Order: sequence, then structure tokens, then C-alpha cells
Amino acid sequence: MDSSDIQAGYILGEYGHLIANEAGYSPLEQFQLLHSKSQYCVAATRSLLLSTYIKWVNVFPEIKPQLLNIFDRYRHVLDSELQQRACEFFALASRSDDDELLQNICEEMPPYPPRVSALLGRLNRKHGDTEDKRTWVHGGKEANLDREATKRKTFLVENSGTTSSENQGIMDSLAGLDISSPSIQPIGTSPQEYLPPLPSDNTPRLTIGPNVDRWFEKLTYSAEGVLYEDIQIQLGIKSRYHGHIGQLAVYLGNKVSAPLTSFTTTVHVNDPEALIVTFAKIPPSTIGPRSQTQQLLHIECKKFFTTPPILTVSFLAGSHQTIAIRLPVVITKFFEHVKLGQSDFFERWKLIGGPPREAQSIFPIDLTLNDQLDLPKHRLIVSGHRLNILDDIDPNPSNLVAAGVLHMSIDGKVGCLLRLEPNREAKVCSMNLVRNISHSNNQLCRLTSRSTSEEVAAEVLKLIQKALSTGARS
Repeated sequence: MDSSDIQAGYILGEYGHLIANEAGYSPLEQFQLLHSKSQYCVAATRSLLLSTYIKWVNVFPEIKPQLLNIFDRYRHVLDSELQQRACEFFALASRSDDDELLQNICEEMPPYPPRVSALLGRLNRKHGDTEDKRTWVHGGKEANLDREATKRKTFLVENSGTTSSENQGIMDSLAGLDISSPSIQPIGTSPQEYLPPLPSDNTPRLTIGPNVDRWFEKLTYSAEGVLYEDIQIQLGIKSRYHGHIGQLAVYLGNKVSAPLTSFTTTVHVNDPEALIVTFAKIPPSTIGPRSQTQQLLHIECKKFFTTPPILTVSFLAGSHQTIAIRLPVVITKFFEHVKLGQSDFFERWKLIGGPPREAQSIFPIDLTLNDQLDLPKHRLIVSGHRLNILDDIDPNPSNLVAAGVLHMSIDGKVGCLLRLEPNREAKVCSMNLVRNISHSNNQLCRLTSRSTSEEVAAEVLKLIQKALSTGARS
């Protein structure tokens, strides 16, 4: 009996909110069913059920009075463990609804890491197919052996017949020599040429406004800020990411003196196989006058994606209002820093090679009011996209060199290298995507992105170029 109660308590405490809208599984019905078995359980099982109840206080505020009554009753039992736990949970559940402490304590358990076979790990180490090499070599060891066996073209630096001269400078190494035979740049690697997937019929129509795009672009490289605002409502976000997992808190503020009723929030994800976005708890149906509520979203990056999720907010304020806004969840949010020395960076830069795993673009940017390069803003944007800026790699202090590793729960890790070259004299900024630009009167910048995945290289290029261009105009 106790083992099934323990399993039910754990599962419903963590995931009961996912079935709360189905018939027969309302919060009150879940509570009545589970608590009816508690009188037959030993003290250890009852302790676990109390942990389930405190999690329900966080996600099911409608049954909070019943749960507080349970905690209060157990504060007077003879078992010291039960009594202590009940006292702690009663104090925690008695805090105000807008207190973030309870929400942070009762977050969902992170997914268990997959078990790794010790035998496979020893075999991988024996054959030298380490995790770091799989991150920085396109396709891993087996894929490269297949390419050699079938005599397909390779872009690795070991390609015969091409070596770097001994006196080759740092600038040449950073520029990267394409040691393979010439290849045609594929359509779509340029951010201007990239075509996102066509929206499906159920994709919400985005709300437009004078500042909507600017707010979104800034939040792609910022952790918090305003996402949307009008005369009735303000939406702000605060986010944090680690590996392939992220959390995004959406703050919904009512700016008018009347309540916003029939309040609903939904999230549309274009590719659920690549990105998962879920609410931590059921949103409230009403926001009081001039008050604020918060919704926490759990995010998981499973595969590469390009289309951000869309948050739809609906409410009644005199009339029915609907707002659909892109959430600033982009692929660079799932990057983690990697520290590389000069020799390590050069080795990986050459190992990845040129197109198609290199994307480059030259585009105009603005100078500061003093007619100088805005280097602090360049660093802010690159580091805000979660790439680690590597100092003392490039001898030109105006250039930026950065590196990062993309984490995905299904597709694994992908390495990415970046070089930003603003040129104040030529007024050009170049990103590694070669094209002819004749308007030399503009400040130009060249940006180059190399990755073991050509999709990642192109997307990183597009995102950072957009931020630099938007940042220069704002």
C-alpha cells in the first residue's frame, strides 16, 4: 500500500497540474483521493505526502485553505519528523501569494540525466572519440571516417596538399584558410537570404507596434526587460538558462484602475520536437486593478530551432483583447561559455574550415556621437548572446573573438566560434559571409561565424548581425 502511495504522491506533486483540467482530475479531486489514503500510511509516507501538499499550494491556490488545515493539524502530532515538516510547510504556505520564495522552492525536479554505460565510455576513451572532439569535429569520428572511405570532399585541416607557412601571422590564422577545393555558398546561409518555415494555420497573428520589434531584439541578448506595453497592460520578462534548460518569468501588469478578467495565457511553439515550453502552474483568471502577476515558463531545447515561441495573452477590459508577442527564446540562449587559449582557438578554427560551416556577412553600423566605434556595445551584444569573449587572441583591440557550445538534450553539443571585425576607417563591419559592398561611405563591420553545424553558424550570424544593426540605430 505504502509504495503505491509514495509513487502517487511523487507523480501528482510534480506533474498533477498537467491533468488538472481533465474531468475527474481537478485539484480538489486529486487532493481528496490522495489524502483519503494517508491515514493508512506510516509516518515516512505521510512526510512525503506533506511534500506533495506544499507543491500543490504553489500550483493549486484554489485548494490552499484545505492544505493549510492539514499542515496545521500535523503541527501537533507526536512524531517529531512529521511535526517539524508540518511546521515548516505551514509557515511557508502562509506567506503572501506574491512571494517568490515558495515558487522557487517548489520548482519542478530537473530531468534525470541519461545513464551512461561504463563499457561504452571506456570504448570511447580507448578510440579517442572524446566529447570535446565530437563537439568541434563535424559529424564526429565515424562520420569523418565515412567521408574518407567514400572520398567525399572534406573541410578538415588535415586535407593533403595544403599546409600553413611557418611565418603565417595571427591575423591569417584568425581569417581562416579554406584549404578545400572551392565550393559554392549554399542559399540560406546569409541572414538576409534565410527563409524561416512557413507558419501553420494555427500560428497566432503577431501584435505589431512601434517598439515591439525593438523590445524583442534587445531581449535576445538581455536577461530581463520590457517585452510589451500599451495603455492597459505591461509585459516584462526575467530569464535564466543553464545548458539545454531555461526558465522564463513573465510579469503581467495591469495598468488601469479596473480588473482584467477572463485572463488566459497560452504559448505556441512552431516545432515541438525541437523546443518545449510549458507553464509551471495554471495562470490566474483575473488581475486586479494596478497590480501584477507572474507566470513561470519551463523551457527545454531538444534540437536546433529558428522560430521563437509566441505568447498569446487574452483578457476582458471593456472588450475582448488579444496580444500575441514573440518570446525572446532564441538558439543562443542555450549556449555555454568555453575557455580557449590562442593555440586551441586556432586549431578549432582551422578544423571547422570554411563554407558551408562558415557564415560571413559585411554590413553597415553607426559610430558613436564622438565618431568612434561603440566597442562596449559590441561586447555587450556578443556576450549577451552567451558567447564567451576571448581576450588576447586577436592583436587588434577593436576586434572581438568569442566561442561557445550549444547544448541540446537530443542532438547533443555543437561548438561555435565567432569573430567580429569593425573597421572605423573603412566604415565596415564584416561577419563571415562574403559579399560585395560598394557603398564605402558607410561604417562597415564584418562578422564571421564558424560551427560544426552550418545551420548553427548561419543562425548565430543572423542573430548577432540583427542585434548589432538594431543596437546601432536605437
